Amino acid sequence: MFDFEFIRENWLFIATGIGETLGVTIASFILTIPLAILVARGRRSTLLPIQALSAFYVWLTDGIPLLLQIFFIFLALPQLGIFLPGFGSAILVMAINYGSRMSEIFLARLPDTEESQGRTRISLIPLLTRELTSMIKDSTLISMTGFLHDVMWRATRVGRAEFKNLEAFIIAGIIYLILITSISLSTKILDHRMATAESSTTGSI
Repeated sequence: MFDFEFIRENWLFIATGIGETLGVTIASFILTIPLAILVARGRRSTLLPIQALSAFYVWLTDGIPLLLQIFFIFLALPQLGIFLPGFGSAILVMAINYGSRMSEIFLARLPDTEESQGRTRISLIPLLTRELTSMIKDSTLISMTGFLHDVMWRATRVGRAEFKNLEAFIIAGIIYLILITSISLSTKILDHRMATAESSTTGSI
């Protein structure tokens, strides 16, 4: 039977994980952008070693599942004597994975001239927003390691402990829906305002 009392008593505990969810996502996103630009530039390079290294990086990260990359960073590296803090490891693995994915965006859409730079930045907003929301969803995989106490980890923990997985996952689902919808709507508003400002500037010239 569905337990509304469980939701009332545990929603705050699960929602407290928003801090770590957003912390890892935002930090990873900030780190990923320059990495993705660097990889895109490398793939465009006329120097064969740089081009080959960039292509190898994309091939490697695209060919290995994200969950396996997470387990490698968190569980395999300590076997080699490399110990990283959980939060830092989460940021690292997300940045490595998304650095490859987002390089495709910059490879295709980075401006070639100063004149097109403003318009390109505007057109990147929806694409980068999609990657940011994907990061939020993919960060749930890191909770499987137990090192990141995010929304998903908290929902899984309390749901298993009280045999209320349905209620716990509904809470988590609502939280993720609110987060992702809020980000998507905010960036749509920003994109619209920037496009309007660009049109006004162009029209006044």
